[in-house]
Amino acid sequence: MGAVHNLLFLGITLISIVHKATAGCTFPQHTAENEKLEKHIQPLLGKRYSAKDANEEYVYQIGICTDAVDVAEVPEAKDKNIAAYQFMNVNGKPEFTGGHTVGRYNNASLTKGTGWILLEFRNGDAYHTHCNKENRRARIMIICDEDVSVGSETINIFEENTNKTGDCYYLFEMASSAVCGSKPVVTFGLSLGSILVIVFVCVVFLYLALGIVYHRFMLGSKGMEQIPNYSFWQDFGNLQSDGCNFVCRSGGSPQKSTFKGLGDDQLQEEEDRDDHLLPM
Repeated sequence: MGAVHNLLFLGITLISIVHKATAGCTFPQHTAENEKLEKHIQPLLGKRYSAKDANEEYVYQIGICTDAVDVAEVPEAKDKNIAAYQFMNVNGKPEFTGGHTVGRYNNASLTKGTGWILLEFRNGDAYHTHCNKENRRARIMIICDEDVSVGSETINIFEENTNKTGDCYYLFEMASSAVCGSKPVVTFGLSLGSILVIVFVCVVFLYLALGIVYHRFMLGSKGMEQIPNYSFWQDFGNLQSDGCNFVCRSGGSPQKSTFKGLGDDQLQEEEDRDDHLLPM
């Protein structure tokens, strides 16, 4: 009998483990597949958290897409898909009888923003007198915090919004690094202009270095003569000036006068008479 009892207990445990592993949220209000929505909270799936209100009047048990309470504690929770459950806090201990289901993970909703995720569990127990007797719902605001590792999170009840006729909810808040996402990889790329400048500088350096080595050790040059093509670089400025003068300046060579005055012959003769002054 003891062996049969152990086998039965092992079977129940395995069934429970399989149920936990296969349990997940269902999002009937979304058109996307469940797996695509659950990937945003993948590190938190299957984890349980508890919280107390400010007056410590109630205790809340939260399950992220899994059963929030054990059937041993709350037998009526079996196969109810309870994601959020409210207990009475009696002498510092939760009173399991007479609790309320705040939301179920088979009727969930997920809203994702930059650095936060709002996970909502709907279809909880109906209010007795508040909120037009609609069903309770739990909203869990998960905020990105790189300093809070997965598994070390704490959840707090922020408010129970029941002071209106409809759309009432329990608001919970939790910080976790699980919703921060992966950091973008920063790459430093070079533009085409930068590559060309680097290539140009390398070519100039090699030209000078190899030219100086060749002239110094092969040709025996000294001083400025070691610079490769020194005579060319020495006249480079003059060559630029000549090119600029040829291309940019509009003035041509002085034109000869087409009108010859009366005194031109005499001037020419005077110039010819000076030829004898030139040294032979």
